[in-house]
Amino acid sequence: MRCLVIHAHPDPDSFNTAVRERAVAALSSAGHEVEVIDLYRLGYDPCLGAQEHVDYDSIGLDHPDPMVAGHIEQLGRAEMLVFVYPTWWSGLPAILKGWLDRTLLPEVAFSLDPGDDGKAVVRPKLDNIKRLVGVTSYGSGPLEVRLLGDAGRRTITRTVRLVCAKRCRSTWLGLHRLDTADPAQRAEFLDRVSEKLGAIR
Repeated sequence: MRCLVIHAHPDPDSFNTAVRERAVAALSSAGHEVEVIDLYRLGYDPCLGAQEHVDYDSIGLDHPDPMVAGHIEQLGRAEMLVFVYPTWWSGLPAILKGWLDRTLLPEVAFSLDPGDDGKAVVRPKLDNIKRLVGVTSYGSGPLEVRLLGDAGRRTITRTVRLVCAKRCRSTWLGLHRLDTADPAQRAEFLDRVSEKLGAIR
């Protein structure tokens, strides 16, 4: 399977980067073809500009930003999307949310077609994506994360999934209370990432 890993953490020495490296190694060992987009390393601009907003409905596959155009091309080749990021303020880091805003565009991720009642109907266009994976860390415990709604998980496993293949499957891995996790707990999570992602076929 062709995998596109989207990584969003500014520190190359962070635990989150170690998670990404473990995810890439597990997927590669399982025989998958892996590409990585490291948003911070690329200096990715997450802001949807004024003209980009005006052109949002038509910009699609002809995006004028070469970096965004390249990511759209990579997205079109992928069969699996893997998001590796830290949960900040109960959701996605701004750089990752901006990547979704600027990449999952009309005619790239979905189309707006007229329905029988005249209202627009969203039609998925990422039917090449058959698997979604989210790997994140939380500062809070599981109960607090549930009470706060786990916005990042909802965005990836529900909203992004809506524009993917009809039977797209999702896998979610989260390490809670990262700030107080000891080395053994962190190592256990890395092993879990290897096991779960290495088992995907």
